[in-house]
Amino acid sequence: MQNRTYGELFSLIQSLSGVGSFTSEERSSIRDFINRRFLEAYLTSQMWPRYLVVGEERSISASPVQTIPYTESGKNTIGEFIRIHRTQPFLRNSALEFDFYVNYNGAHILNLSTADATSAFVTYKLPFSPFAASPSDSTEVPAEFFYFIAHAAYADFLRMDGQTDKALVEEKAAGNYLVLELEKLDVISNNSTINKRFTTYVNRQSR
Repeated sequence: MQNRTYGELFSLIQSLSGVGSFTSEERSSIRDFINRRFLEAYLTSQMWPRYLVVGEERSISASPVQTIPYTESGKNTIGEFIRIHRTQPFLRNSALEFDFYVNYNGAHILNLSTADATSAFVTYKLPFSPFAASPSDSTEVPAEFFYFIAHAAYADFLRMDGQTDKALVEEKAAGNYLVLELEKLDVISNNSTINKRFTTYVNRQSR
């Protein structure tokens, strides 16, 4: 996956603004704008490839109910549960899929009647981590979000400065960049099964 740097992102926003430098207060505001727009992009889809982990085996805690926690030693923290399967999914044979609900403890599996089920295979989204970077930092920025964040953060800067009309133009430009990336995901989703679930008698019955 391609990346840009935080320094490049900040430099582009500065170029869009047409100023030689920002004040310390402006730099602080732009950092906040960048992280807010970064979160916005992250939340628009469960299927961003860089945040998607497919069919990773996770332990099931049996007390008080069958639960897969968000954290497990030696593995990534789960940001969002997407699908949970009984066996390794998306291989040659179909895999039974569990229904579940989520609370602060993790994912609680429903209708799990198999007494010896100690693990399941989770497809999940990695958690969001905001940038903690300076204007010249080499911290990686997802290339698929780069232009959306730049134009959207600049729109926020213009709005803060009272330039509402210009802000609307930049907001539209930012939205167009994000839409293009989301369309790419749609094409991928239409040719894959990761985000699709087919409800049948078999995957509805108790396990």
